[in-house]
Amino acid sequence: MHLASNLFGYTGLMAAPPDPSLGWAIGLLFRTWQAGAADALSGLPHGARGFQILATVAGAEPPTQAALAAHLGIDRTVLTYVLDDLVVAGLLERKIDASDRRVRRLVATAAGRRQLKAAEKKVFEAEGKLFFGLTPDEQTNLRTLLERAAAQIHQRDPGHDACSVVAEVLTESPGRPAGRSSGSGKRLPPAPQLPTAHRG
Repeated sequence: MHLASNLFGYTGLMAAPPDPSLGWAIGLLFRTWQAGAADALSGLPHGARGFQILATVAGAEPPTQAALAAHLGIDRTVLTYVLDDLVVAGLLERKIDASDRRVRRLVATAAGRRQLKAAEKKVFEAEGKLFFGLTPDEQTNLRTLLERAAAQIHQRDPGHDACSVVAEVLTESPGRPAGRSSGSGKRLPPAPQLPTAHRG
């Protein structure tokens, strides 16, 4: 039992049924976030996907391409062309592993780290506008709960590609393929959710 109110303003004790307004709220928040994030990441190759990859590489021990694909659940073919564009842009580079010259590891360049820091600031500002109706403590609590829920999903399904979900929701028209997901593989340290700016 909990105290609940319906769309007509009635408030009272009632059992907690599935709330259809949750989907509406999540959808509205997501689309509003997407518009702000798209502007914030407009200068980054591949937008949100490029941001996720750059943030993951910059925040972890340099991964191999295969380990990164498995961790993020991104199809290796899709990942290859995204990485190629990030390399051409001077944001990432592929370096030979000192302990095994057959292995190449992904490393964020100085320019990549600078652009990542600038993108994080812009995304954080866009998120601040999204949550303008909440107090700072409420914003922190909401972020914490959302990240916890997302982390649980990621633990159950580590091959889940958040980018492909974003693409599928936003690009229902033909001609813009969504990323595909791949299965299991090596695990890297937790990557930021897509996209989440560092706070503090």
